[in-house]
Amino acid sequence: MGHHSRRRFIGAAASSLAWVAATDGKLRANPLGLPIGLQLWTVREELQRDFSGTLRQVAKIGYRELELFELPLDSKEYRKERFSDVGLSCVSGHFYLDEFRNPRMMDAAKELGLKYMIVVFPTLRSLKDREVSKMKFEDLVPLYEKITLDDYKWNAEQFNRLGEQLKRAGLQLGYHNHAVDLKRFGNAVAFDTLIELTDPRLVTFEMDCGHVIHAGADPIAYLKKYRTRIGLLHLKDLKAGFETSTTLDTESKDVNAELGAGQIDWARLFRAAKECDIRHYFVEHEGKMDHPPMEAIQRSYEFLHRMPS
Repeated sequence: MGHHSRRRFIGAAASSLAWVAATDGKLRANPLGLPIGLQLWTVREELQRDFSGTLRQVAKIGYRELELFELPLDSKEYRKERFSDVGLSCVSGHFYLDEFRNPRMMDAAKELGLKYMIVVFPTLRSLKDREVSKMKFEDLVPLYEKITLDDYKWNAEQFNRLGEQLKRAGLQLGYHNHAVDLKRFGNAVAFDTLIELTDPRLVTFEMDCGHVIHAGADPIAYLKKYRTRIGLLHLKDLKAGFETSTTLDTESKDVNAELGAGQIDWARLFRAAKECDIRHYFVEHEGKMDHPPMEAIQRSYEFLHRMPS
């Protein structure tokens, strides 16, 4: 190796080590030492207006991991390099149960680099042959008022079956709760029933902290109760004065808060989370907010990044 080549090599190595050290330092400054993720539903309108520009803004704020709210097949936008080129990694995505009938969906998830495919809603057994993913939300709301514990038991069966299929493909199935999943049926809570009837090897859970408090429950208590079952978190909060509700449309009823400006004691929650097997977490804002989406996600990012690790 010549003199100039050695200098270039040493310079490149030093730059690489400095980048690794800086990145490692930033991660250590985050809660649980994990990269801060964003659920893209939070900026869905911005993505529609300017997909690439929005991703660049998200990355510039400091977010490094993303969770999809949709994965359109044959889309030119949803390509791995579109995200990686700006320093973002897609690790998870939300799907309706009926979308797993299309084998291309699992292939598309793997091509994008997803590790987790998360079921976003329970499916009513009476709708098992329908494409719930294509139904209007306002049409689903009254139907889900009639959801039963047997519906949840049926969903648990589907998750175990599907989880086995995903595991063989190198993917992990998960389930994301809404407030409706905190409904009580006598002494049973739907969310607990799903956790207890699913195989820990095949199904993990993504606890949405905002939906848990909206239903009048305690996300910290859930972390302590199910230390090994909750592997992902949605970091969401509400402003004071929200109405406790277990309907499907809770997010349209009250005002979301940026992290640090709502009701959840995040320092206490992350202390509990240290005793769990949390692999990823995603900031999510939905419904009404005090600030525009990009400003809101910056505020939430800065709050998390300033928290003691």
